[in-house]
Amino acid sequence: MKKLWKIRSEIPNESVLGSLFSARQLAREEDIKQFLDPEYSDHHDPYLLKDMRSAVTRIEKAILKQEQITVYADYDADAVTAAAVLLRFFAAMGYAKANYYIPDRFTEGYGMNAEAVQTLFEQGTKLIITVDCGINAFESAHRASELGIDVIITDHHQLTPDPSLVGAVGIPTAVAVVNPHRRDDNYPFKHLTGVGVAFKLVQALVPILHSTSYKLQAGFEKWFLDLVAIGTVADCQSLLGENRILVKWGLYVLAKTRWIGLKKLMKLAGIAKSEMDTYHIGFVIAPRINAAGRMEHADTALRLLLTDDEMEAETLAQKLEALNQARQMQTERILSEAREQVMLYSNHKILLAAGEGWHKGIVGLVAGKLTEEFARPVLVLEKSAEEATGSARSVGSFNIMEAISQSKDILVRYGGHPQAAGFTLRTEHIETFRKNLLDYAEDSLSEDDLSPVLYYDAEINLSQVTDEFVEFIARFEPTGIGNPKPRFKISDLIVKSVKALGNEGKHLRINVNHSSPSREEAGPPEPFGRGMGEVMGCIGFNLGYWADKLKANDRIDIICEPQWNEWNGERKIQLKIVDLQISTSLAGGARGSPGKGWGEIAI
Repeated sequence: MKKLWKIRSEIPNESVLGSLFSARQLAREEDIKQFLDPEYSDHHDPYLLKDMRSAVTRIEKAILKQEQITVYADYDADAVTAAAVLLRFFAAMGYAKANYYIPDRFTEGYGMNAEAVQTLFEQGTKLIITVDCGINAFESAHRASELGIDVIITDHHQLTPDPSLVGAVGIPTAVAVVNPHRRDDNYPFKHLTGVGVAFKLVQALVPILHSTSYKLQAGFEKWFLDLVAIGTVADCQSLLGENRILVKWGLYVLAKTRWIGLKKLMKLAGIAKSEMDTYHIGFVIAPRINAAGRMEHADTALRLLLTDDEMEAETLAQKLEALNQARQMQTERILSEAREQVMLYSNHKILLAAGEGWHKGIVGLVAGKLTEEFARPVLVLEKSAEEATGSARSVGSFNIMEAISQSKDILVRYGGHPQAAGFTLRTEHIETFRKNLLDYAEDSLSEDDLSPVLYYDAEINLSQVTDEFVEFIARFEPTGIGNPKPRFKISDLIVKSVKALGNEGKHLRINVNHSSPSREEAGPPEPFGRGMGEVMGCIGFNLGYWADKLKANDRIDIICEPQWNEWNGERKIQLKIVDLQISTSLAGGARGSPGKGWGEIAI
């Protein structure tokens, strides 16, 4: 499906860098400097979080009285790394009376449940610290209070209505509720992940325990930043602000991690000697950690992050590798079967697929892939004889939660966010549910929402892609949500050669240049510019089908990411093509500068 190309920043800019910064909401010079060179010391005071002091005081009391502490976690990578941060912290200070509880995804579901609280009471737990969950655990927190168990909630999810307050938003009964989304919380950064909030708790605890008999080294918490980076990238939160600080320095720590389990995992995945970046976390490390909770139980992943035994680490890493391979195989199978279903209705504004025997831990992944493929909201359900459980993913500004809520009278349960949600209903109601979705989508889903859009930061000329330029945009790392990898549109390129690469010609290799303009056309040289007639190599992954469509001297427009290509000791610039189109501009029509040179901005 052809994508609509749009410039990312809505604010007109006279320079390439101006466009890059405004797209990331960076206007002040001090913000730009902090963005380009974030220091660990730039993080916010953890005590700015509401209830942080109460949380620290209660944990100190538990330590002094040698009470049983249980870290209660969810089952995804954000929660697992959050639990690892707290448990590693307790282990470092020699506190042995801390354990953990992770609910079973398939039998217990998400979040803290009253049955688990009862079990923990019987096991002697006096303090529960939740990570990445708990903000909507009204019933469970109340049950803990009845049993005499104190609860500290650390979470980052949006607050939901308290059933006892008839729709009003409240917080569960707890000694402390640490969540930047509390209405009475003035913390300056609202996009912390579950592991981010847990890390802020450790940041607050280390200085206090440094001055006590435990004698933790000041700044000891920095060794947990690799875990923080993994959870933050895995949870797809903004990589601006404080998250940028945590992830940048987390990648630095990840390269020299102390945790033997992580070392074994990266070695098995073939990235142990790689320069760590957000790609390695998001597409290599996090899927393996998530595979445990998706396929069996997240306990396997957490034990990997906690073990100091080399043989156990090797065994657990191999198990995660196997679980991830099984997850990939099942994802492909379910994706294929679900695709066959939605192809029959691909003209509908919203798509739904349901199948028996589809793995509940994978339907969300499949929904996401189909959403990208068809540029429509997709719901994928695993159905049994009585109930169907599904996940939904949305597009554009369409609120999938509102769409699902139109069927609340036939839903057993549902919850989520405007872009992603989960739900359960009786199997007999699936067709009614589908009709309700289609009726709602017909009135609420615009054509703009259904048009796949590819955003770029600025339009440039080939002459601007210099060594200095590529070095500079490398400083935008770590990239991800909120801070995407810089992308540029280059128009009216002349194809010099074309070649298909890889198995079955899956990828595209082309060489391009701009025709050299006359001296009058060219105007004054641009800063650090190269000759416009110079040939540059391009690589297009999964674009091999273009090899049969292009020939020498064709003119094309591309969206690309300039990068370094290192091969056999040689380092040169190449353009990673994200998308390409046959140029519709007149020959030479795009050769003028799209504004001032990229370097003409104060930073």
